[in-house]
Amino acid sequence: MELRDKLEIGLQEAIVSIGKNKGMLKKKCPPMDTYGSAVWSAIQSYSNPYKVGFGHILFMGAECKELYDYVRQVGKHVDLSTFDRDANALRSIGIW
Repeated sequence: MELRDKLEIGLQEAIVSIGKNKGMLKKKCPPMDTYGSAVWSAIQSYSNPYKVGFGHILFMGAECKELYDYVRQVGKHVDLSTFDRDANALRSIGIW
């Protein structure tokens, strides 16, 4: 499977697709060692690093780790800091 396909699956698993929070990260990380977990953790590391579960990163398989590293690289060029609702609320009241 190509990286593009893994990214598409990961985004579907990590991002809310309907409702008022459409386009934001899901509240909880998808199950460990899935593409969704890799994408969610990578984006969350820019949005709200306090929520990242390091166990999810430590026990990632090689394919998920490749996807995680890719999303982290994308985050250096694209603003991924607005995908977490809690972090956005903290920024809006001036705590962050």
